[in-house]
Amino acid sequence: MNLMILFVALSYGAISQAAGFPLWQTLLLAALALGGAAELTFVGVIAAGGAPVLAVLGGLLVNARNFAFGLSIGQYAPSGWRSFLAAHLANDETTAFGRAGTTDRERWHRFVVSAVMLFVCWVCGAALGQLLGSVIDAEVLGLDTALPVLLFCLVVGDIRSPFLGVAAAGGAVLAIALTPALPLGLGSVAALLALLTAAGFLAVRRRRGAEAVDAAAAAAGDAAEVGLWHEVPEASGTAGAAGSSGAVDSRDGEDVSGAAGVLGAAGASDASDAEGRRP
Repeated sequence: MNLMILFVALSYGAISQAAGFPLWQTLLLAALALGGAAELTFVGVIAAGGAPVLAVLGGLLVNARNFAFGLSIGQYAPSGWRSFLAAHLANDETTAFGRAGTTDRERWHRFVVSAVMLFVCWVCGAALGQLLGSVIDAEVLGLDTALPVLLFCLVVGDIRSPFLGVAAAGGAVLAIALTPALPLGLGSVAALLALLTAAGFLAVRRRRGAEAVDAAAAAAGDAAEVGLWHEVPEASGTAGAAGSSGAVDSRDGEDVSGAAGVLGAAGASDASDAEGRRP
């Protein structure tokens, strides 16, 4: 992964040198933006004669995808100054590499290690590309194909989940469909719209889950009431006790029938358990 980042940084440094940027500006942009596509967009707009304001806006729009990365990293990043550092180091590769961990601690360690290595490779590669200048040819390196393949390999474990797979496919369809109609680099940003649908689905699923928990709690309460009706005092051998027991059985049958009708299978199961405890 870091070798591929180094190659992309070489390409960025060469393009920056061709656009007339001095070495210090190339390195400053690489260290502060740290987004890859944002730096390439900025340099490309300037090289094409565009206004610096438009170049900055283009870079910000491309880096808007970091919003999704922040949502992922925020689940395991420690609070305090480290969360702000993580926000700066967040990008495609570090986020995907961190997600491969099995615990929050492991995810954080994987993220930090990959982020530090990526930062070094990106800045050093940009400096080397700037110094080599026109010798670097991005098309010969085949970075336009290799980098997407690398990212796909990093997230293939996640998209095995049906929900994440559908969300990723929806984002890919949006990006492909909107790329011809949007400026360069903004198709992937438009793919974030798939998050809205995914978030809506999750909200509905969580609401239904909460309702199921409430229903289960209600069923447990009904089962407890049924159990109380069955706690009949030990038979005293008198006809009065037998008559009371018969009244309890009758009332219990009505309660169980009502619970089964309201709660469905859960109520029916509770009623069966209560019948099993009948003296």
